[in-house]
Amino acid sequence: KYRYPRGESYMDVTLRLEPLAHDIERTREPILIVGHQGIHRILYSYLMGMSRAEAPFVRIPLNHVIILKPHAYGCTEERVCLMPKHEMVCDGQDEPVTSMPVKGNKKASTLTKSISDPVMDAPSC
Repeated sequence: KYRYPRGESYMDVTLRLEPLAHDIERTREPILIVGHQGIHRILYSYLMGMSRAEAPFVRIPLNHVIILKPHAYGCTEERVCLMPKHEMVCDGQDEPVTSMPVKGNKKASTLTKSISDPVMDAPSC
């Protein structure tokens, strides 16, 4: 329900992306989606059958391609690392803990360490 100052909430973006998500479901050929992590979180959550409440907390690592292959009951997923962390230039663009939304009043670093999900916490290269 949080709305960024002068921006959109995740619900606003979800409603804006809903027609696109339906078009993606109907498409039979491969699609490449390039966008911000928030957009990817919402589309990923939708296609993987996750709840809207879970969408802001999906881990979408930088420098990765996430391949979703739809089938009768959901999607299979493959994550491909384009550049290992040790090869990245330290320009401040890697994924800081503070860039992730945080549930409740816990600090981001505490929350990040306490959640263990093999799909959402796929190792970075």
